[in-house]
Amino acid sequence: MKICIVSQTFAPQEEGGAEISARLGAMELGQRHDVTVLALGKEGDAVAPPGETRLRGGIRVMRLAWNNSYLPLPRKSSAGFLRRASWHLRTAMGALCPEQLTQFLLKEKFDLIYAQNSAYMQPALFIAARTANIPICLHLRDYGLLCPKTSMYRNGDNCEQPCLDCSILTKRMRERSGAGMTVIAVSDALRRRFLENSVLQDANWHVMHNTNSNENIFDRSLVGRRKASAPVFTFGYLGAVSEEKGVSDLIRAFVSLAHSKNAKLIIAGRGRDRDVVKMKRLSNGAPVEFKGFVRPEDVYREADAIIVPSRWQEPQSRILVEAPVYGVPVIGTTRGGSTEIIRDHQTGWAYDPDKPQALKDLMAKALSIGQTAWWENRDEIFPGIASFKGTAEQSNYYQRLEQILLKAAMR
Repeated sequence: MKICIVSQTFAPQEEGGAEISARLGAMELGQRHDVTVLALGKEGDAVAPPGETRLRGGIRVMRLAWNNSYLPLPRKSSAGFLRRASWHLRTAMGALCPEQLTQFLLKEKFDLIYAQNSAYMQPALFIAARTANIPICLHLRDYGLLCPKTSMYRNGDNCEQPCLDCSILTKRMRERSGAGMTVIAVSDALRRRFLENSVLQDANWHVMHNTNSNENIFDRSLVGRRKASAPVFTFGYLGAVSEEKGVSDLIRAFVSLAHSKNAKLIIAGRGRDRDVVKMKRLSNGAPVEFKGFVRPEDVYREADAIIVPSRWQEPQSRILVEAPVYGVPVIGTTRGGSTEIIRDHQTGWAYDPDKPQALKDLMAKALSIGQTAWWENRDEIFPGIASFKGTAEQSNYYQRLEQILLKAAMR
């Protein structure tokens, strides 16, 4: 089967969860199918100029010209408000040439378009696919087709429906029923949010959690870890340093712990300068270490518990899967798809972030158990960790995905 994997951002550009999934998918599917990755490029960009390249492993990448002031990346733009607003408006009007995209699809004669990360390439991609008569499988990992910010989170609260300006910017996309399309969501919570907003309601829907990392991606020395490695009980956080991620909630909870002097908090990830400065002020001299961007394994190696304090309705963080593979329990919120992993698989504790003391109480509970007993009794406290099927091999992820893609190509 000749497959076009669409990922607006692709290696060697900076990667977030969606970009990692697109790269892993290209590597895996490319072993059995003729795969081309379609991404965006910009003239003068040193990393991602327009044109064709070959990456390690023989992955063919074709980048089409992006007619906007900067390329979309997983990290939030540091541009000012007016420039960002202009960028979103230009994107909504069409920063990708549909004619160029259509000609590319007609020339290549793909059997299927597998759109992994394509919100900013819509609706041009759908229009071109229909013109070229190529079926589409859309893999949804965020709310990008409903909200240009991709999070449906604004002014400290979650949006149940697109707000006025988002409605205007995504109008052309939201009018699509999805008839004849196949859609995969990374959580049932994400699927429900689209259907509640009557978007893609006529599509053939599937839910596949992010268990798509191959076993050789993981650090084998850490898989199934069963003992402490830090001198004091250590909480870890991995991800963007931002308000919607709940990092300020986490720091406040840790600072307020009576035992915080006998514990440690690691914050690993990037953020806007002003957000990072704010978070550092909140730590108020407590043992909080800001590591910046590091390999996730650097945190999993040390942490006794991973915190996922999301305030936004996060569809499904990859951290929820990686942590239990490494043997580390998770403390996360009941937002989005998190409970579909934490509670359903019994790999950690979940709490309501709107209850002021909830996170502090669970962190205090962990400290009261004690670091030694925490690990000695881990399988009794969190009975799902030892048997958690968090890799592609264990969950048969790519076998299931290929079955969906093959059926999608015949629609």
